[in-house]
Amino acid sequence: MSETNLQDWVGRSATATETADGERATRLATLLGHDGDKAALLFPLGHWLHFSEDDVPMSELGADGHAALGGFMPPVPLPRRMWAGSDLTFHAPILPGQSIDRRTTIESITEKTGSTGPLCFVVLRHEITADGTLATTDRHTIVYREANPVPDGSAVKPPRSDSPVPEGWDWNRLIRPNEVMLFRYSALTFNSHRIHYDHPYVTEVEGYPGLVTHGPLTATLLLDAFMSTHPEAAVTEYRFTAKSPLFANEQIHLVGRDTEPGVHELRAIAPGGKTAIAATVTTKS
Repeated sequence: MSETNLQDWVGRSATATETADGERATRLATLLGHDGDKAALLFPLGHWLHFSEDDVPMSELGADGHAALGGFMPPVPLPRRMWAGSDLTFHAPILPGQSIDRRTTIESITEKTGSTGPLCFVVLRHEITADGTLATTDRHTIVYREANPVPDGSAVKPPRSDSPVPEGWDWNRLIRPNEVMLFRYSALTFNSHRIHYDHPYVTEVEGYPGLVTHGPLTATLLLDAFMSTHPEAAVTEYRFTAKSPLFANEQIHLVGRDTEPGVHELRAIAPGGKTAIAATVTTKS
């Protein structure tokens, strides 16, 4: 795929330090609909509100709004990137005001060929400590792909039609993220990827039918829905894989069922019944 040996980047690591921000945690609670709740500790995925990958000078951003590749991240010669999933283990809670350190290691780089052309999967292992105690391990997979041509007349489409509640699940929550929610999440996470807020760019350049709902936002909404239906359960692991994109103003069914004691299957289901995110939660009582 490239004359550069991307494997040279495997094993590289970087560290960053921040203070766990209670105001950001409270704003996330507000975004999730928990109005008036002041966060006593960070949501299990609250470290995503810190250590933004796009927290770089404007001159170091690429055309898509992301930080340009090179330096710590491997110079993958594929311009489109998406969050493909995460595998998280929660060791201890993070409290606002704690010093949090993140050590990021490039765990693997895998080049493949898919139906749309070459792909490159980069797995980052984030280890987050809070006041010196390991709090979260997050194996984050990013997928890079080619910039495919945008067919004439295919860019702007209305949202897909609503679908009935899927059958066979123990619980269901209906949500419809709109432009305001996408903007707020981008602002909260300092995510400058243009597919989430720049309608001409996302439709005319990347060829999507509308603004793309953040994968981590959907994953957060899905885990929050689970925690609301299992208030006594302590989440110890959360694994999710993005299967297909979701777009602003579309209906999403967040569903789940208990498969065995302490193991729960979750899905974010797009209009038409297609799975957008498949996830598994492990808990202890």
